[in-house]
Amino acid sequence: MKKRLLACLLAFSLLAPVLSACHNSGTETAAVSNEAIGYDPEEAVKDFEFGELNDTEKNYTIEVGYNNCDHMVACIIAQEAGIYDALGLKVNLTKTAEIINGLSSGQMDAGYQGIEGSILAANQGAPIFMAAANHLGGSRYFVASNDIQDPSDLEGKTLAITAEGEIDPEWITWSNKLGIPNESSAYNVVSMGQQDAMFALKAGQIDGFTC
Repeated sequence: MKKRLLACLLAFSLLAPVLSACHNSGTETAAVSNEAIGYDPEEAVKDFEFGELNDTEKNYTIEVGYNNCDHMVACIIAQEAGIYDALGLKVNLTKTAEIINGLSSGQMDAGYQGIEGSILAANQGAPIFMAAANHLGGSRYFVASNDIQDPSDLEGKTLAITAEGEIDPEWITWSNKLGIPNESSAYNVVSMGQQDAMFALKAGQIDGFTC
């Protein structure tokens, strides 16, 4: 029931640091009230086939993780709009970069995670279950140094991409279109956050990164 509950929660909410630093997001208030915009969460969820919750489920606090990305605001919107309350759910949101670790350790029940990180974690044995897609579309880029004049110039260069490009569907698509290898062994692959990668590129420490 718990997995079904979480899958339904994620699917619905999409329509509408360290883990020990979890905060009580329920104490935060929305800048604009539902009354001011004429939104009724009870009316919005009335036709949603959620199923009857037992007492254990009603009293359970679902821990959901998200990180600093505007693609992950659905969980916050659902909370501020009162959707969780209308469904009878207790949900605590935590902003963290350690979502995979939280899911693997059991400290989190659900969280937003990019496809690359999910694939890598699953290959390493993490018990990941993808309940729903977060969004359709969006923009992704491969940013290269000005020294790169042709895609073939990337071979052997230092790139901040997924550690296993050959299993990353996005990198496979890009590399096929550019006519370059998708195997990580063809490059010097490093792992770093996007903000760090931007500064590293400016400093000449790397030759390209995905963002």
